[in-house]
Amino acid sequence: MRGDLHTLKKVCSYASVVMLAGEIAFMILAAASAVLGAVSFTSPDIRETFSQLIKCGESDLSLAAGTIEMVVLFATMFVTVKMIHDTMVSIQKEHSPFMNENAARFKTICLAFLIASVPLSVLEFLTRGDQILAVCVFLAFILISVVMYCLTIIFRYGAMLQDESDHTL
Repeated sequence: MRGDLHTLKKVCSYASVVMLAGEIAFMILAAASAVLGAVSFTSPDIRETFSQLIKCGESDLSLAAGTIEMVVLFATMFVTVKMIHDTMVSIQKEHSPFMNENAARFKTICLAFLIASVPLSVLEFLTRGDQILAVCVFLAFILISVVMYCLTIIFRYGAMLQDESDHTL
């Protein structure tokens, strides 16, 4: 068991650096999407390039929806990667991965996906007009949210067991 925890801590030390890079990347992507989306309303060349990039329709509504969709998606990914990074740093530093703080981080990811599911589905429909894809986005985000909530419960239970074990010794 000790070897497994040591391996987990080592993996988390390297992976947390990758997660930090991901945080920065998603922050930049969200900001770039917002700026390009705003500028695309004033520049026909940028509009054409950005519209092709996000694969939206030709209307202003489709372009605005696509821009907002990209920003919300990248913001959700930023929150996810940030919480995973914080969990990995916690695992490196603490004696056990099963802590209430880590459970709370999984719950934050759960809530981010749950909250983003409806607006992203609507924005997906407004951007591309594809009802099936909009439903798939909704169901995928709900599924991820449910999985993250299950991890929240597992980590809460693990934290309770860890606390009991620590007090027994």
